[in-house]
Amino acid sequence: MEYAALRTKGYGSGTVIENISLDIQDGECVVIIGGSGCGKSTLIRCINRLNVPESGEIWIDGENILDPKADVDAMRRKMGMVYQHFNLFSHLNVLENTILAPMVVNNVAREEAVAEAKQLLRRVGLEGKENEMPSSLSGGQKQRVAIARTLAMHPKVILFDEPTSALDPTMVDEVESVIKDLATEGMTCVIVTHEMSFARNVATKVVFLAEKGIYEQGSAHEIFDNPSKPLTQRFLYRSRLYEKELLANELDLLSLNTELRKFVSRYDTNQHQTSLLTSVCDELLYPVFNNEKEPASSANFRLLCSESSEHHLMRIEFSNVRHDPLSEFYMDKLNYTLLDHYAQVLLSKQKDDSWEVTIQM
Repeated sequence: MEYAALRTKGYGSGTVIENISLDIQDGECVVIIGGSGCGKSTLIRCINRLNVPESGEIWIDGENILDPKADVDAMRRKMGMVYQHFNLFSHLNVLENTILAPMVVNNVAREEAVAEAKQLLRRVGLEGKENEMPSSLSGGQKQRVAIARTLAMHPKVILFDEPTSALDPTMVDEVESVIKDLATEGMTCVIVTHEMSFARNVATKVVFLAEKGIYEQGSAHEIFDNPSKPLTQRFLYRSRLYEKELLANELDLLSLNTELRKFVSRYDTNQHQTSLLTSVCDELLYPVFNNEKEPASSANFRLLCSESSEHHLMRIEFSNVRHDPLSEFYMDKLNYTLLDHYAQVLLSKQKDDSWEVTIQM
């Protein structure tokens, strides 16, 4: 891809993106970030004309894909697309999913397609899974099949539309690792993602969308370490913040633990930090909210992750609690010992019936 200039793309009476001008050079890994509804997926779908802009130009190898005379199918064959929800054919096994497009679209002989598919599946860590059906695979494995299927078409550029957002936290790393390898090998990639740590590690260029266009762009260092514009700064701060009001009659600690693990998986975390999340739910929140004499009714929970794994900070402010949440009124010594083993725990009294627990992860 050489150049994309999109003037407008609207839905109904609304405009999603406008006045976008973006250069993507061969071998670049361009990561697109931004808030929900800012046009990230719209932009990436416009690039291969799954969405058609109202005006503009998108040049690929010297051809404008938006030209009415353009051979769209031929130009799309130069671009692979990896979707959020895999889009595998459920009635075909892994090998058949991988060889179908090369055989049907590129007229590759079955024997040749099978040989290359096995090589590509080995490349993405799925050797031996050729005969498995998609229903028997994990989410991470399905996404790696989707990547292998895309590579089988020998694209010049691969478009990734939030490739890890539908995955369990334990599966994110295996997919991101494959994408990082492709970028390192010089594959031109355009990636829409909300995983900021991944974006920082893989991008040669980061594009932040806001206010219906490109609000700021630059290297990963420039955007993540020295963003110059206020909306970029605010977005990056908010992307690192998990905040939730915990109410006793609605509290589901298992669900909360799962949400927290998924959130911190976007950043560099170690086993102690991941274990701490379970400890907070089991050793702190559970006894405080389930005390027979004086259970807490609500708490404000905030977790701020830093780009560095050493400075994650958790704050829990309990309301309508007269006793110290870390005292034996709520916690036995063993529970406190387990919590204290993983982190530095501080306590401050805000008001007569309000306490704040600060946990340095």
